[in-house]
Amino acid sequence: MALNAYKIQGFRGGIADDPHQGVREAFQFGYGLNIRGEENTLKCNQALKKDSLTTVTDLILFFVPASNGQLYGFGDTGNVYRKATPTSAWELVYTDANGKITGAAEYTNNDGSDNYVPYLYWMTETKVSRILLSKADESNWATDVEHDWQSLNGDPAWHTAVEALGVLLICDAQNLAMVDYEGGFNLEALDVPKGHRHKVLVSQDQLVLLGSHKGDKVEEGWLWTWDKIQPSWIQRRMVAERGVNAMMQGEFLTIQAGIKGALYFWDTATLMKIKKFPGTYGWVNPGAVCNYGGLPLYGLNGSEKCGVYSYGRINKNDPYALNLEYIPSHGKMEDVSIGALTVYGDELFVSWQDGATFGVDVIDEDNKAEGRFEGLIFDGGETFTQKGFRHIKLLTKALPADCSIEVYYKVNQEATWQLATMQDGAELFDKVGQTKAIFTIETGGDEDNPGEGEDYELAVSLHPNGNDTPEIISATTYFEPLGIL
Repeated sequence: MALNAYKIQGFRGGIADDPHQGVREAFQFGYGLNIRGEENTLKCNQALKKDSLTTVTDLILFFVPASNGQLYGFGDTGNVYRKATPTSAWELVYTDANGKITGAAEYTNNDGSDNYVPYLYWMTETKVSRILLSKADESNWATDVEHDWQSLNGDPAWHTAVEALGVLLICDAQNLAMVDYEGGFNLEALDVPKGHRHKVLVSQDQLVLLGSHKGDKVEEGWLWTWDKIQPSWIQRRMVAERGVNAMMQGEFLTIQAGIKGALYFWDTATLMKIKKFPGTYGWVNPGAVCNYGGLPLYGLNGSEKCGVYSYGRINKNDPYALNLEYIPSHGKMEDVSIGALTVYGDELFVSWQDGATFGVDVIDEDNKAEGRFEGLIFDGGETFTQKGFRHIKLLTKALPADCSIEVYYKVNQEATWQLATMQDGAELFDKVGQTKAIFTIETGGDEDNPGEGEDYELAVSLHPNGNDTPEIISATTYFEPLGIL
């Protein structure tokens, strides 16, 4: 009997919400993969490497790439860090005695002497502090910081700040505090009903958009708009999630809401759930979003699949795709935190926590990451028909030296992946310069009839060497229908 072929070719669809189906070229899960290269092949992305050495000792929640050419990081125990140039070492320049820094931004305003100069602002639970940016590149922060410059009503969680509508706006529980261009401070520039706590805000055209929550146990987040002219908010919209966590303006505005990884589209008129991060739970911190290389990035926390995800497209003919672009340099996806993301000097910076260890990563331009691809569950459109899965053929670009590919599969959604072997018994494809490999399915499914079942999944692990990566053009599994038993 002639064998049928299940062919996987093309990978631009990204991670699907459903393990059985998705957009064209979608897959079930993956990480460390470059799915948006010039050619539609499967290959490894760049790795992340630790940039902060041992200097960073708490979780940076906000980065501020400042107009003086330096990068500042603000930590969750009150530490302020500085990186003078993209290639210089990190420094600890100040520790705020008030503890956790829950918001930070640069803003230019009157210094009180009719000089309009940039300041670096940061917020703790009940205080606003600042330093002249012209002094922030010096070493005497202890004397130059205007500590406790202003007081806030107080919020132990977040005081996210952004320049919008010509002023600096600061989340402060149910209020928005404001620093204006003349250096004036308004503790309650905007007030919403009690019980709401603002967490994130973003500037969009003539509006500021805000996201709030009503506590850790309330499945009710809210979106608000304001124009600074009206005495109160203009619009509000409820999101049936446990609060609004982050907003990202890319090709369109995305909202990450709740603790189960939901991404929403919102244009102040239409609110629509568009995607979900993989895993049972997951959320994004307000400062853990940025645009990099034309793609919106999100640092996912609280999941068994944490890391830096992209959601978007580079070319108009590509689908909007979700991809786990980067695993932090510690190599873990579970029980870790992503604090903040930013782009500085054309480089991506990622802050993280792994237990009692903290750090800041950058992209390693000299080394590729380990890549993993797990395909959708395949049943050939006939869930009721038993099939015999026999062989897997990989078609690749010429394999570079010291690179290799492992192939795995499951039959009938087994709990663990089975390792396929090549015809010569080898467990991986590592033949330099070769462009195809045949793997044999010898185990899995029924013990007496290996490789037989109603559905099937294929996975590959890509092992790079330095900056060289395996590159898969297609993966084809050959099978035969066996009937209904």
